[in-house]
Amino acid sequence: MSYEQRISRVIDFIGKHLDDELTLDQLSSVACFSKCHFHRLFTAHTGLPLWQYIRWLRLKRAAHQLIVHKDSTIMEVALNAGFESHESFTRAFKQICGVNPSRFRLEQSWQAWEKPAYHLPKTGEKIMNVTIENKDTRRLAVLEHRGDPKEVGESVNKLIHWAKAQAMSLKPEPGEAFGFAYDDPKTTPAKDFRFDLAITVPKGLALKGEIMERQLPAGRYAVAVHKGSRDNIGDTVYSLYRDWLPHSKEELGDLPCIFCYYNFDHEVAETELVTECWLLLK
Repeated sequence: MSYEQRISRVIDFIGKHLDDELTLDQLSSVACFSKCHFHRLFTAHTGLPLWQYIRWLRLKRAAHQLIVHKDSTIMEVALNAGFESHESFTRAFKQICGVNPSRFRLEQSWQAWEKPAYHLPKTGEKIMNVTIENKDTRRLAVLEHRGDPKEVGESVNKLIHWAKAQAMSLKPEPGEAFGFAYDDPKTTPAKDFRFDLAITVPKGLALKGEIMERQLPAGRYAVAVHKGSRDNIGDTVYSLYRDWLPHSKEELGDLPCIFCYYNFDHEVAETELVTECWLLLK
């Protein structure tokens, strides 16, 4: 097993055990490195010291929790991120994004979190695994986001708060929350950017106002899995269009690329995020 693969094992372990008390003995054992070399090897392959890497993952998840869990106190979020005091959490948080947690909660300035402070080791060329699957129709509650992609988080919160306000539980099961990606935020002017947010809802639920009904059509879909931060999900999308589609002999249906979410940034380490990219086929 290469050094890159051994560091990747540690990355996976940290992501799956982010809430545990991680120790140097434990992590060096996972990597099969001696403790005296492990720190230097981890930093050399990721660009970030081990404990800074773990802290960054916990703080980014905490940033999402500050926005999604409006009813939680900053101290509760701090404890969940492994900090023992409001002061230590605030200090670490401000070092990364330049504002304290209270101000971040108000302003939602995501720029500092958009580019990871680390880079993951490369373990050889990745081959995209694309499957073709038959999907059933779904009734969706949809909130349309129009405008600056940096403000999508506000639209996400609107949909979340609407769902929480309903009499029945609408917390989506894994694979029952979606994003309709009409435009690439890197190439589309902010004023023209379109992205729809959706969750699966039962038939009897009345939808009105900003929350509208849409049917996700049944059919054949090409499905590729994107693992990790969604900030670079465009790499998977473009690989689907550029590399897979021309050789597949398939034709696309009349639907934008769809993101199917299996977990969320406020729940897990960003390295553990799982998103399927769907293309409807004729």
